[in-house]
Amino acid sequence: MTSLQAWNEIVNRLKGNRIELPTVPKVKKDPVWFSATTNGETIFINKAIEHKPSSKLTVERRLKYSTFEKVYPLYLRRENGEQVSSEVTAITVNQVYYFSLIRHFINNS
Repeated sequence: MTSLQAWNEIVNRLKGNRIELPTVPKVKKDPVWFSATTNGETIFINKAIEHKPSSKLTVERRLKYSTFEKVYPLYLRRENGEQVSSEVTAITVNQVYYFSLIRHFINNS
């Protein structure tokens, strides 16, 4: 699946919905929950309301395709056991949200 196909799948699944998801840490760390919704172009990330523990976001995060297309190949490498944290951190501080969206909407679609 290409980055654009993956992005469109995520956006289509979120359209008209506010969905709460857990993060997907690779280390022995408890996941935290966040909410995601979209306007069809941007994905908006906020604190979870229904699930605990919620992320400690103080401002809404906005995820864009221009960043996603760089993060998606790193996610695939991460799933193959590669260490990509320094590379992805150089691209975005929101990698935990991108990774969770991919895991829950692409790997399980």
